[in-house]
Amino acid sequence: MASCKPLLTHPPTHTIILTPKPNHLVLNTTATLSHTTPLPPGTTRPQALALLSDHLFFLACDPHMAQHELVPPSAFATLTPPPSIPDDVRAQLRPPPESAGKGVEGKEEEEVLPTCYRVTDIVHAIPAGIWDTRVVSVYEFTLIGEGVFVRIRSPMGVVMETFWRVRDGEQGEGLVLVEDVTIRCSRLLVGIVRGQCEGNWRGIHGKVVERLEKELEGASK
Repeated sequence: MASCKPLLTHPPTHTIILTPKPNHLVLNTTATLSHTTPLPPGTTRPQALALLSDHLFFLACDPHMAQHELVPPSAFATLTPPPSIPDDVRAQLRPPPESAGKGVEGKEEEEVLPTCYRVTDIVHAIPAGIWDTRVVSVYEFTLIGEGVFVRIRSPMGVVMETFWRVRDGEQGEGLVLVEDVTIRCSRLLVGIVRGQCEGNWRGIHGKVVERLEKELEGASK
């Protein structure tokens, strides 16, 4: 990914927590990461939420992506496991627009499903024998009240679940982008996956900030 401009005047913050699993799951582990970046002054919450709803923009932020294809709900059963929305995420679903919430009398509301893509990444920094350089993953996007929930299922049982949220800054000064990541995978892979996340997050946040700055600049003309 091309280098990005500095992310405003307040430095981003991030934390890493490793959580061991019970003995019977000794080969598996969980790592959590949190990254926060201030959004440009003047950014509105609806504007930031609209950006987080743009799945194709998110996919384009992936510095390793070679191609992607939409997986229609009719093909969900071909995936293992089929895409779904966790209960804790379902409790945070973004309410539909008022116009969309008025159903036909006597007709049940349609079940909310994630929007899914099959994504191929070209990653050359992975040690030989771990993965091929072409890594095919399934991305599941679910809109929530504060932003979007993204679950990525990759080969060898690697699962990343990320909440991207728009929140108030400290002391109510502007808005911030908060990225909370949970990685679940083998202990043998957690360092590689965590390293990929740590190497990419600043660039992704930078693209978010850059797009919002361009939108604000265009609106001011």
